[in-house]
Amino acid sequence: MMLDDRTIEEMLVCAGRPADAADWRSQEVHEGWREPLVSGHGFRHRYDESVGDGGWVFHQLNDALSMAIVDFRAARALSRQHRHDDHLVFCAWIEGRSTISAGSDPAGEDLAHGFCTFYGLPSGEAVRTVYEPNRPLRWVSIFLRRDRVKEVLGLDAQSLPPIFRDYILDRVPTGLRHVPLGNVASVAATQAFECPYEGELRRLYLSAKAIEIICAVIQSYADVDDTDGPVLRRADIDKIRLAKQVIEENLDEPLSVSELAAAVGMTIKKLQYGFQSLYRGSVGQVYKQVRLSRAMVLVSKSDKPMIDIAMECGYECPGSFTRAFKLAFGTCPTVVRTTTVRGALAERLREHADAATAFGHEARVN
Repeated sequence: MMLDDRTIEEMLVCAGRPADAADWRSQEVHEGWREPLVSGHGFRHRYDESVGDGGWVFHQLNDALSMAIVDFRAARALSRQHRHDDHLVFCAWIEGRSTISAGSDPAGEDLAHGFCTFYGLPSGEAVRTVYEPNRPLRWVSIFLRRDRVKEVLGLDAQSLPPIFRDYILDRVPTGLRHVPLGNVASVAATQAFECPYEGELRRLYLSAKAIEIICAVIQSYADVDDTDGPVLRRADIDKIRLAKQVIEENLDEPLSVSELAAAVGMTIKKLQYGFQSLYRGSVGQVYKQVRLSRAMVLVSKSDKPMIDIAMECGYECPGSFTRAFKLAFGTCPTVVRTTTVRGALAERLREHADAATAFGHEARVN
């Protein structure tokens, strides 16, 4: 395992070097080498094969906002140390898992796919990440200058949730925070990898994706009391996913929110927040989505009587089930079943017709 020290200042200096600088190719640093981007305003860092496969691309989007796009598989266990003084850093993970720690705390926390880890640290303090060998790692890191937030986002610091406001105005460290990536942020991070543009359009496009991710993280902290916080650690996420599994396994005899929270060992407030973060709905809304999804499967792919489907999905009578189904899907369950049956019959008839045509063709050939 090795350890090197990388700073945001070093990356910005490297990104600002002219693309035609004579010593670009000779800059063999951090067990690899770097080359300028054709479009300028950034560089590509490739690792030696002895270190791993792949590397990362650094884009200086403007003088206050930067992005690193990482696609890497370590050949052996690696440890990296990073310092990003006076910057808010957002790491949106698309694939893989690593551990991260900060300051004097040796305990590592997960950097994992499906989450955005963000932090604003005291000046001079570093984060340490450890990458396991032979594990694909893909993530996007966004670096936002603390003193330029209003210019980049158009938001006054006073209007932001306390965790951001206090760091921006008074340098109060945020610590390491982990927020589940919602659909918008997850898509934005993936699109950053697949940017279809070059030159200035690429910078504009990546800037938009960076701001989408930042906005999603800020929104997750909006209107939430940080004392019971929106801080969801890995153990919390596991409990929330367990709660959804409990819902799915008990549709016919649903638990109340308080019973569900007690069953997985969480407060009601944190459970509700977790459902909003992971599933974009309250516990009650997710329960309704799950039972209607189950109902659609049973209606379209089974021959069970409607009354049995209604009871299995947690509805006390067929009438309430039919009303909820029609409201959700725009049609009655009986219509869905009739349409499905007709569609299956038509498909079988087409298959028989195709088989007969093929048989006739073979007979004429012979």
